[in-house]
Amino acid sequence: MKLLERKQLNFTPIFLMGNAALLAMLFIVEIVNSAALHSVANSKAPTLVELSNGESIRVSSISSYERSPQAITYFVGRTMTGLLSWNALPKVNDEYSPDPTKKLKIDPGVPTGENKITTSVWEHGFALSEDFRASFLKELGKLTPPDIFTGNTQSILKVNFLSEPKKIKNGYWAVDMVADIIMFKQTDMVGEPISFNKTIYVRAIDTPTLGGLSSQYQAIANNIRASGLEITKIQDLELAK
Repeated sequence: MKLLERKQLNFTPIFLMGNAALLAMLFIVEIVNSAALHSVANSKAPTLVELSNGESIRVSSISSYERSPQAITYFVGRTMTGLLSWNALPKVNDEYSPDPTKKLKIDPGVPTGENKITTSVWEHGFALSEDFRASFLKELGKLTPPDIFTGNTQSILKVNFLSEPKKIKNGYWAVDMVADIIMFKQTDMVGEPISFNKTIYVRAIDTPTLGGLSSQYQAIANNIRASGLEITKIQDLELAK
């Protein structure tokens, strides 16, 4: 009696076919991914951004420590105007009333040693680097007339010229400014100009997003520093003779 030999199934061809099919699928996926990456790499970055109010603006991509010349000059002009325009009278808004029977609420100011600066100047001081802010605000306190806090004197900074930013190194620039501080008094509304010609040194900074539990002071500082720039030094401008 012969024993029947059982034939064993050979799975090798099935395994090889399955492996080949899987490799083919992976190859197709890689081709699709490569095509998509090539399309993204060669596509232009979006330049149109819609703000929360529905307004659309055009933007351009730059590195984290680069700023456009327009952004730098705007920051310098706005900051220096805020630091050197002194006014303790209330702003014209819903709380302001021209009724002469109602006493205006004068800004009490912020102490800087033995002197004071206006609250608005103190707020704009957050645009200065920390190794420069305290000393500069103390100097502004010495220059601020006491009559500012009675409402009898006001000042504005009239900017006559702002140069193109000169790049010192990566993330650092210098801007020349020719301006006048004009002092106004109730008895002299023509004003008395004081020359203020300076070179302002600026650097790029990171401004983190505040959380929901931020304090009032943090919100003020973050709003002033939202442009991603700060002033590190102000020195006399050397005008060519």
